[in-house]
Amino acid sequence: MINRRHLFATFACLCALTTRAAEPPTASGPHTLGAAKLIIGDVKANQAFYEQMFGMKEVAHYSAEGVYDEPIMGFGDGARLALFSPVKEAALQKSQFPVALIYTPQFDAVVKRIEDAKHPLRRLPAAASGPYRIAIARDPSGNAIEILARDNGSEAVGGSKLIVADRQKAEDFFVQVFGAKPVQRFTTATYDEVLLGFNQGFVALFQPKNEEPLPKSQFPVVALYTTEFDAVLERVKQIGLGYREVKASAGSRIIIARDPSGNGVEIIAR
Repeated sequence: MINRRHLFATFACLCALTTRAAEPPTASGPHTLGAAKLIIGDVKANQAFYEQMFGMKEVAHYSAEGVYDEPIMGFGDGARLALFSPVKEAALQKSQFPVALIYTPQFDAVVKRIEDAKHPLRRLPAAASGPYRIAIARDPSGNAIEILARDNGSEAVGGSKLIVADRQKAEDFFVQVFGAKPVQRFTTATYDEVLLGFNQGFVALFQPKNEEPLPKSQFPVVALYTTEFDAVLERVKQIGLGYREVKASAGSRIIIARDPSGNGVEIIAR
């Protein structure tokens, strides 16, 4: 069951974001946000949620018998939302804070659909959100999703939001491995957050100050493409936090690295 107090606490934190840009700038370079990866339970229920509530479509599907099932959801071009269901990993407690951001030009319609379907959702009141319209919903597995109105443009997965124990250590990791550049920072009494620019979106490193670190999945929570795979791999090795190679189809190269908070980062050669 979703903890309503946690949903309210998340909303209280977002009330401090009234000065944030509606859409942080993305970056250009060799590294691209491929997907925000959500760890889920029931595939059918979660896939239906994103299809019916947001109008997303399945654009790919991966699975390994006895290991995982993973539909890849998208709005067309741009970053994806990967719904990763591990077969043998026990369900882990979800953070009260969002783990992905979705832009939509149909904000009122999307929010009403979610409310009518009785999924947990809270709109940020206008007095707190300034010129922006923001809501937080939870999918059937309890993942918190930030929904941000986009007056111009189409629906998009805007970014992946990693919950970290130490924002500075996490930022140092992404800067050293990918040369990522901060595009926005937010610091309040309840959280410390930096948004790092990548092609197609951002990776947010979010350190809550009122939530103890939670157990991490052994599976990745973000997928990044790179045209500099060998150099990135060498930097991952030098940092020494560990990584593992993923068996992939011929010609594909994939590793899963760990950031200092234990988040799995899938790195794919492109």
